[in-house]
Amino acid sequence: MNESEFRRYARRLWTPTIYNAIKNAKRLTEITPYSFTESRWRHFAQVSDFPRGLLPIGDAICRFNPVYGQGMSVAAQQARLLFDLLGRFDSDLLSTLAPDFLTKAETLIGDPWAMSAIPDFIYPETTGVRPKDLQERLNFQKGLARLAARDASVFQLLIEVRNLLKPLTVLDAPSIVSRIEEEVLHTPELALSR
Repeated sequence: MNESEFRRYARRLWTPTIYNAIKNAKRLTEITPYSFTESRWRHFAQVSDFPRGLLPIGDAICRFNPVYGQGMSVAAQQARLLFDLLGRFDSDLLSTLAPDFLTKAETLIGDPWAMSAIPDFIYPETTGVRPKDLQERLNFQKGLARLAARDASVFQLLIEVRNLLKPLTVLDAPSIVSRIEEEVLHTPELALSR
């Protein structure tokens, strides 16, 4: 992709924010394509005979598509979890540390995974278990993105959720869900895919 193709693509996005930010910008480097092959979540908590004394953390457990910017945040949360678990040190810590940590890490990973890995299923070549309600989830996220582009308070909430400052469940508030459903109904390409 060359510079003019990139600007043309940005101009066709449904909100002009990116195009407006780059239209008069001077390119400092060559355009480099983004290459990331997969998100991966290894469910070590489900391994019944997990080795004593071994403790994976960060990308060893779950590697997120970096475009969403959540991998380092989840790794930091895991480090904090490990710190807290080590704080209750007792004589037999090694027998319980890995199972406790890995089970609690699964909980930490759930929301960021839903926000980053599920949307990658829009690409047919993405492999993995597709949720039965994938289209509804994708429509919800698209409707949410459109609503957030127009409403600063929804945008702020979305940023707080994506940056793991608030749980994903805050987006289930009836007042937000009804507005997103309205957005989906009034967006022809989303309404048709229901």
